[in-house]
Amino acid sequence: MHSPLPGYQEALDAAISPSWLKTPVVRVDLEEARDHVLAESLIADRDIPPFNRAAMDGYAIRHGDLSTDVPIACDRFISAGTMSDMETPRGTCVRIATGAPVPADLDTVIPHEMSDRGSPVTFQASVEHGNAIHARGSDAKAGDVICPAGTSLRPVELGLAATIGRTSLMVHQPARIAIVTSGDEIVPIDRRPDAHQIRNSNLTMIRSLLETMGGDVTSTRWVPDDEKVTMEAITVEDVDMVITIGGISAGERDAFRGPIDSIAGLSPVRGVAMQPGRPVWVTGTQVNGQWRPIISLPGNPVSALSTCCLFVWPLMKLLHGMSAELPWSTGQLGSETRRNPRRRRFRPVCTDALGMLHVPHWQGSGDLVHASLTRGLVDIEAGSQPMQAGTLVRWLPWP
Repeated sequence: MHSPLPGYQEALDAAISPSWLKTPVVRVDLEEARDHVLAESLIADRDIPPFNRAAMDGYAIRHGDLSTDVPIACDRFISAGTMSDMETPRGTCVRIATGAPVPADLDTVIPHEMSDRGSPVTFQASVEHGNAIHARGSDAKAGDVICPAGTSLRPVELGLAATIGRTSLMVHQPARIAIVTSGDEIVPIDRRPDAHQIRNSNLTMIRSLLETMGGDVTSTRWVPDDEKVTMEAITVEDVDMVITIGGISAGERDAFRGPIDSIAGLSPVRGVAMQPGRPVWVTGTQVNGQWRPIISLPGNPVSALSTCCLFVWPLMKLLHGMSAELPWSTGQLGSETRRNPRRRRFRPVCTDALGMLHVPHWQGSGDLVHASLTRGLVDIEAGSQPMQAGTLVRWLPWP
């Protein structure tokens, strides 16, 4: 008697529990670091900002000297990039530019718009003490961690690295991935298929998805339904992860099962109670004393798309030294949605102008066309009754 298949969360917990190998740490120039994952923390080398900085054009003054009916003398101007050590006499102010250092004896900046811009100047309204001053160290103090290890480097993080003078960074080398597709019915995309054949769209889709996740696809190969050729393909060297597509169901010609079984030293996932994607496997083989994951995706395109997001993405994050947690969000159904009575469903989902979630009609997991305008996957728990519009659900935006 077969054991019941695990649910998604149970299967995911099993998939991320082995000590998978981590990708090597390398140094890259700052200009080449985008989309890499930090292998070190970024530390502020000085206070940020390093001085009391004017947040807008206007007048720097002592708050105690501020008056709305008495003209105030203003005899000098401080621009960004200059420093003034001159004392400001009591009862006077200075003109100041955005980004300029505020003199130590002044504590408030009043924008030009609240004055008559005269000389002397008359202010038309009062402001709070400290107005429009970006205080020294208010963003970070020297020695603070401003970006922790395990962060994916976007333009903002690269800007922070430049702020602290970093011209190069230690990052995790992107995971090198081999993709192996299978099936005698598959032909290359530039070939006209016969009536009983289909083009290899899965390879293009999954390759792009893996690269979006931060991986480096270094090897791709189609194999016929032949175990010897399949074994050669899945034991390729110099990769950190192997992705297979198709060939893991129970059919006589599903040629991945035997070769993977023969090299898998651990098999945390052998099918999941989910729709689509039930046949997904996560196995591992030892390479230099560490576990290299082999993730076997189903062959139907929507199944491959869903399981790549739900299983490959967390493992990719682990290999890059990150948390395996995925960026799930909470949304609200905008229309009634059917459920599967026995299995959790992960369906491509659209959003409307109000941000409501709608599951489009589909023809099954072979129907990739219906997924073309979707924004991510919605998690629909098993049940016999439909989920009504307005129900709160969690959903996972595409990477």
